[in-house]
Amino acid sequence: MAAGQKWTWEETLEAFALYLLLPSGQHHKNNQDVIALATALGRSPSSISFKLGNIKAHDPSSQGGLHNGSSLDRRVWDEYAERADELTEEAIDHLITDFSALQSGGLVVEYLTRDLPEGKDRTVVATARANQNYFRSAILENYDKKCCLTGLSVEKLLVASHIKPWSVADPLTERLSPENGLLLDALHDRAFDRGLMTIDYDLRVVVSRKVPKDTAGEDLLWRYHGNRIRVPGRFKPRRDFIEYHNDVVFLG
Repeated sequence: MAAGQKWTWEETLEAFALYLLLPSGQHHKNNQDVIALATALGRSPSSISFKLGNIKAHDPSSQGGLHNGSSLDRRVWDEYAERADELTEEAIDHLITDFSALQSGGLVVEYLTRDLPEGKDRTVVATARANQNYFRSAILENYDKKCCLTGLSVEKLLVASHIKPWSVADPLTERLSPENGLLLDALHDRAFDRGLMTIDYDLRVVVSRKVPKDTAGEDLLWRYHGNRIRVPGRFKPRRDFIEYHNDVVFLG
């Protein structure tokens, strides 16, 4: 493809799908999936990397990006806000088609097709993976990659926890909102998810009375009771999400 040739909407969708799928910090030109998309579109890996940076510039949950994206980069986020799952499925479909052809030719693709089922469920599974990965990336960035309770910064042990659970959150307005997330280490994510702890409107930890004080739970959970979580710099937990967790999930 000639240098400087404009991106089409379909190409932008494929780049957007890759943006959602790739972990934070993996948008560089040496990434295998970036190279694969460059091969599929007849562009250079640097061109794909710049495109991903431009898409990031318009990401409402991000504080980064190159700040010189095109109208298509803005449009893709506008449509994502209106029809998140539908647009993601459309974008994933384009990417799966191209990447599957490349893999048949022996090219390595790391993130998209890993552990995906065969047949029509591939797009459904890949869409869920893309949305969940995007939410995790947004929460990691919002909390500066540190557990908001303990300060743990080992990324592999951190979980992007939904305050209002994924299963009941509105897919357009709540499910992917960074205001609906906490970054917790694996233990405290499990306790939060099971209702053994919550946060109040002042962002202070409240431990359930179901946790006995004469066990190891006293040190691992009760020691944080009454402590304020580390307040994120940009997207603070929204009051209605906290209210839902307190009323429906928390065991009291």
